Amino acid sequence: MNNGRVTIASIRKTEIVDAAAAVINEQGIQNLSLSEIEKKIGMSRGQLTYYFKTKEDILLAVFDRTMTLMCAQHQENPQHPFAKMDWLDIIRYLLNMVMQEPLANPEFNALQFTFLSQLSHRKDFRDRLASLYEEWRSHGTNDLRKLLKKRPAARKVKPRALSTLVQAILHGLAIQKAADPDVVQTREIVNLCLDMLETYLWVADKPKPRNTRPSRITKKRRGVPHERNGK
Repeated sequence: MNNGRVTIASIRKTEIVDAAAAVINEQGIQNLSLSEIEKKIGMSRGQLTYYFKTKEDILLAVFDRTMTLMCAQHQENPQHPFAKMDWLDIIRYLLNMVMQEPLANPEFNALQFTFLSQLSHRKDFRDRLASLYEEWRSHGTNDLRKLLKKRPAARKVKPRALSTLVQAILHGLAIQKAADPDVVQTREIVNLCLDMLETYLWVADKPKPRNTRPSRITKKRRGVPHERNGK
């Protein structure tokens, strides 16, 4: 532990991570290699592997740094004070962020997809993603609990289950958007997702919106005359 002191090792590691992130942004994660990092930073292979034994160790460090920067941006950005936003407004913001063109945080998305592709044989990648997703899920669960205390929903749902659903929607849309940017229309998808989620969060003391056209079954229940036995 360095007790917060800046050391030569911490400086070198930061330089290596910055170089790796630059290679990913400029050439794509598929072209990231120790050789490319060496060229970018002007460091020998021996120096590089002294601080990071493998390319995967560097990837993990880039992943952690990217997550730290993303969290800091959201906390410091006065235009999106999540603490003052309604839960559905937060979801609307996140949906628009996922669906926007170009994708937000391309460096993080590239790393995330790389980690996903290697889940079956890289426990360190799997653990990193599991920890990240659990952190997001826990934040969403806590926010939903607070909301449901203020506005009890008429449809019973566990906050953690609903938070998991939201996470799955955001993640699935991000993957589709990365593969085919023109596959969906942003406004239509955002509205569809919000309509679906609102069925779980409409306020208990207000009637849920219904279709004003009565169905045949509804007419029969209301006693609307109908023919029987030819009469």
